[in-house]
Amino acid sequence: MHKIVSKPLKEVRAIDRQSIFEEIEKERERQDKLHPLGKIKIQDPELLTVAEYIRMNEFLAVLIEEIGEVGKALQGEGEITTELIQVASVCVKWLEHLKAPVVR
Repeated sequence: MHKIVSKPLKEVRAIDRQSIFEEIEKERERQDKLHPLGKIKIQDPELLTVAEYIRMNEFLAVLIEEIGEVGKALQGEGEITTELIQVASVCVKWLEHLKAPVVR
């Protein structure tokens, strides 16, 4: 019988966060080229609220789709690190949107 010895992840792999962040940044740039979003000026506060609600649901839909691709990668239909970078990039884009000033 073999004895299983587990080691903390940091002992098994050297984690290079900087290279991960660089990959996320490259993916963000790629996403902006694929789906540019211009600044839309909305004067009516009610329409702005509706537009923001729709935008939040768009972010959620994209994030769920990307998470689905992570699931497919776990089943051998894709590259897991690529899919995780895409998930992280969508999260960063959403955070950028939330922190950006509203254009009216």
